[in-house]
Amino acid sequence: MPDPHHNAALNDLLIQVYRSLLQYTVECWPWSDPDAEAEQEVISQMAAEQREVVANIAALLDHRQQTVDFGTYPDWSELHFVSLDYLLGKLIDDEEQLNAAIERAQPGLKPDPQGSALAFDLLYGEQKHLARLRELSTKRKLVAVAR
Repeated sequence: MPDPHHNAALNDLLIQVYRSLLQYTVECWPWSDPDAEAEQEVISQMAAEQREVVANIAALLDHRQQTVDFGTYPDWSELHFVSLDYLLGKLIDDEEQLNAAIERAQPGLKPDPQGSALAFDLLYGEQKHLARLRELSTKRKLVAVAR
């Protein structure tokens, strides 16, 4: 059976992903003009991908007979009435922090092949999300300049 520290590290990652700003955003989408539909769809898709990884981590922890803690959201209520451009900047910041947290957790999970593989997959997905958020932000800035 894996070391309890490995399970705790996996549950910490689960909480950070499941209670990320990306997840919060799809539950509390800010007011935006109809032109933001494409961005909302992309963000919703990324959040769905995160939920899949969370489900995989939760399944592993459950299989190991560990109690799964899904955590609670930080207070992001100040982001309810912000522009999409501002929110994209905050999403990028949060994704950078999430990527860093996963990178910090990876060395401690190396002795746990299943946990290490999940952390690797998580990092790969979050790196893609970060790149996509940066792309969305840049695209919106270019469109704003062109107007």
